[in-house]
Amino acid sequence: MPVEVIPQPVDLDQRALQVFLKAIELAGGPRGLIERKRLTWLPSLMEAAYAVVLEAEHHRSADEIARFLGLSTAATRNLLRASTEAVRERLDQEEPSERNVHVAGGLARLAYKALQRETASQAG
Repeated sequence: MPVEVIPQPVDLDQRALQVFLKAIELAGGPRGLIERKRLTWLPSLMEAAYAVVLEAEHHRSADEIARFLGLSTAATRNLLRASTEAVRERLDQEEPSERNVHVAGGLARLAYKALQRETASQAG
């Protein structure tokens, strides 16, 4: 008899927190953020974590995500399109800024992909 797999609802807050924490880990952990004086990234990083999860797992549009986060649609689109390739080198080179949504968006996307890989390797 085949096993029936029932999809489990994804808890948005829990998943966004996982992405947020993985992004902090990828950025060198809490100490790395402190040493690089990047603590101002945390609010943008939390927004980016929610945006990535809302888009990838809840199939929300940029307009819907923008309303949820209280951001402009343009800022949300930029966050969701942020380059993941340049994020690692920018972490060490870029001057600290109050809000760097592009780095936060790229970092959140990297974290989301890393979590997907970890989940796949644990399942397989």
